Amino acid sequence: MQASLLLIHPNDLETLIIEAETIQYVLESSFIRQSFYLGNVWEALNQVLNPANQQAENSLKFIIQTEHPLSDKINQPSLVRYNTVVRVAEIQKNLQHLTVDEIKKRYQFTVANTAPEALEQELRLAELKLIYLQLQDFYREAIRNNWAVVSVFQEKIQPEKLI
Repeated sequence: MQASLLLIHPNDLETLIIEAETIQYVLESSFIRQSFYLGNVWEALNQVLNPANQQAENSLKFIIQTEHPLSDKINQPSLVRYNTVVRVAEIQKNLQHLTVDEIKKRYQFTVANTAPEALEQELRLAELKLIYLQLQDFYREAIRNNWAVVSVFQEKIQPEKLI
């Protein structure tokens, strides 16, 4: 399963909720202001951002798998969800306190028990750190423009562009 995050103006989000009938319609919507393709790495990043022992008030639970289903008209409504502007602000606030070094520590803790090859771990860590920095920028842009965030999960998402 691959993931993409999309930025959208709250008024356009309301229209998208009413009009959207397919995942592809959401991905191709003219209402989308910016997109961030996470591909398959979203699961590892989500695990690092939401460790099992984390306190609820500092949770980034909805950072990738957003909170509210977009529309019941979509075949699998759990695959297209959104965060309100208020939730986006809460997530951004929590992101400001999480450094790349903390991401590295969390990642190293999660892979300590699996022990795959060291080079593979280092490459995966470098990818996660880069994606995390891009995710911070993505949410910063959402806050700056007062936009909501939509998440889309699908077997094969074809991004317009990678960056």
